[in-house]
Amino acid sequence: MAEGNRKKYDAVLLDLDGTLIDIDLEMFIKAYINSLSGRFNDRIPRDDFIAHLFGATAVMVENNDPKKRNRDVFYEDFCRRIGFSKEEILPVIDDFYHNDFPRLSCWGKELPHARKVIEAARGGNHTVVLATNPIFPSAAVYHRLAWAGLDTGQFELITTMDNMHYCKPNPNYYLEIAEMISCRPERCLMAGNDTLEDLIAGKVGMETFLVEDFILERHGVEPVSDYRGSLEDLANFLSQ
Repeated sequence: MAEGNRKKYDAVLLDLDGTLIDIDLEMFIKAYINSLSGRFNDRIPRDDFIAHLFGATAVMVENNDPKKRNRDVFYEDFCRRIGFSKEEILPVIDDFYHNDFPRLSCWGKELPHARKVIEAARGGNHTVVLATNPIFPSAAVYHRLAWAGLDTGQFELITTMDNMHYCKPNPNYYLEIAEMISCRPERCLMAGNDTLEDLIAGKVGMETFLVEDFILERHGVEPVSDYRGSLEDLANFLSQ
């Protein structure tokens, strides 16, 4: 860590959930699904809606077609499953994210060192990327950023289902980010709390920092990272 990190990296990629924000993912996802499915009670039985939502999300995560954005993959499969067109359901979903999704903010809390991490990264003249798994639309990501006490203007790139063609843990997700910000993978640092989805960035040549405050360990996955420590440790690391 003694090496000057300002010179070592050109870009810093940061995960959101469990890294820059304290969020109870299990309860958040449960509340999110209950709220969203309620918007379709008059069209689709709740259990069917949830099954189709998870099914289409799985298809999106597994997609490896560089010509299809995550958003397009999701809606193509989801609409086929539920029997409604994208034009029919999109206004309902957009209204949900505008009016209902903000009410889920009770599940997200600011982390005292999150801003310090951003300030340290930007202070080192790094390109800063919010590398959150792009399975949500932009509106949902922006809301969660606000819950974390952060601002979209602090990032040169924010990955969402609207602008990405791959999801975590597909290594191509990280290669796409590197291409979008015109930075070689080996000049990037990826920091996050997920031992699979975040640390897999190492497979494409990025260095990795495992944030241990709310570490998410995957069964059967041995965490292999270049560095590890608390969010405060990450802030100090980037300040060197």
